[in-house]
Amino acid sequence: MASARDTIYETLRSRLTSGHYPEDASLIPQTLSEEFAVSRTPVREALGLLERDGLLVSTQRGFTLRRRSDEEMLEVFEARAVLESSAAYAAALRRSPIDLARLDDLLARTRTESEPAAIRRCFNLWHEAVRQAAHNQTIGGLLHTLDAQAKLSAPWKTPLAEGTFDTSRDEHERMTEAIRAQDGELARTLMLEHQAHDRDTRILQLVSQMAQTAPSGSAPAPPTMDPTQEET
Repeated sequence: MASARDTIYETLRSRLTSGHYPEDASLIPQTLSEEFAVSRTPVREALGLLERDGLLVSTQRGFTLRRRSDEEMLEVFEARAVLESSAAYAAALRRSPIDLARLDDLLARTRTESEPAAIRRCFNLWHEAVRQAAHNQTIGGLLHTLDAQAKLSAPWKTPLAEGTFDTSRDEHERMTEAIRAQDGELARTLMLEHQAHDRDTRILQLVSQMAQTAPSGSAPAPPTMDPTQEET
């Protein structure tokens, strides 16, 4: 059974990566211990793990959300692309029939779902399935952390352009076939290209939204979060 610390950690992590807290929020151990009806020890331990994950920064009173610069976010995207491509390479070499069936099922669901949020979720689950097929817990753990950092520090809001789902589905299908054919180098290359496309799309979205929301003659306002965006 999950400990109180682990339960609190997962709950707070989900909140942080889904835009539950405003940017200036302060997470106070005493307040959270009252909310979760536990002592402050598991709360402090959970907050410490979130700080280790790069999601929080400790202060005198508690913890605040960590925000990254544009340069730091590019570093996160770069690191994630390298690890995702390594996972794709390993998946091509180690995938089982169950792994392939999972990938196929998720792609099939992207064709039958009608809601954008549901389609995005299927794509995200597809990436998780690739990580499982890689059978490398170290890569999976590092990507889990980078995913959270990207969602917290790069909160994208601008809707995806028309046709983006079709393009993304084609890319996912080609990667799936490379994994099925056990072509590790092709799977790695296709994943790198896919991650580069996703990075460039997100950067354009951020720049566009900042330009639209900035008052005349002032600095652009930071974007707000849509937690359903694909692969952020």
